[in-house]
Amino acid sequence: MSERKALNKYYPPDYDPIAAEKAARKMSKSLKNIKKDSVTIRLMTPFSMTCSVCSEFISKSRKFNGKKELLPNKYLEKIKVYKFTIRCPRCTNSISFRTDPKSADYVMESGGIRSYVKRKEEEFKSKEESVDETLERLAKRNEEEEENTSEKNTGDDKMEVLEQRLAKLQKTQEDEAEIENLRKANYQRMQRASDMLQDTDNRLDTDSDELDIISRNAFKNFANSNFNAPANIASSSTKAQDSGKIDVKELVQRRNKIKLKKHGTNKKNALGIVGKKR
Repeated sequence: MSERKALNKYYPPDYDPIAAEKAARKMSKSLKNIKKDSVTIRLMTPFSMTCSVCSEFISKSRKFNGKKELLPNKYLEKIKVYKFTIRCPRCTNSISFRTDPKSADYVMESGGIRSYVKRKEEEFKSKEESVDETLERLAKRNEEEEENTSEKNTGDDKMEVLEQRLAKLQKTQEDEAEIENLRKANYQRMQRASDMLQDTDNRLDTDSDELDIISRNAFKNFANSNFNAPANIASSSTKAQDSGKIDVKELVQRRNKIKLKKHGTNKKNALGIVGKKR
């Protein structure tokens, strides 16, 4: 006979231990809840209630280990509805309540009585609307709100409405007048600036013409005028010419003196002794 617990096991070549562990965990979670429509959770009571069997008071936000179930019906065919069940802490009676997406609250189903119920919940407690009914109800509500607003507006004083309209018209007229005044002022400024530019251009043209005329007259006078040297300049030139005429005799005498100085026979030393040159 083979052993009850084999020591050696076969592992295929494609075996991945990490993937196998993940798959085993997923299977274990799904196997736990595969045949269970309800899931055990930790919850708190959304409102205060009393047990219908032993009249035990259960306060709001008390913690319980309850069960959560998903109901088949849906609100507006999209929003899910959940059912919660708990046990009474005194007599272990099952108390169930479900979600109500329509009123954004919870509704008591069985096993208990809610201690405080709003008027809106009492109105919609027995009704279960379809999609068309909800749309009609919302349309009626919008119409009623519009009628109420229109009645409030008609109840106001008509004189106040007229005064407000007149004030708006006056403001618009004043604004238009201010805009026109600004446009006129800007137009006048532009005209003044253009006139100033034209005046400056004309002045420059006239000044340039006058300068041209003056320069032409000056050149004409310069060309026609005869330049005569002054008397003092002429006398100075004649004196220079007269002084330039030197006698030949004076030149010869000066030359001879220079030669004698260069070819002197006797010269004295620093001590006063006359030395003869060989």
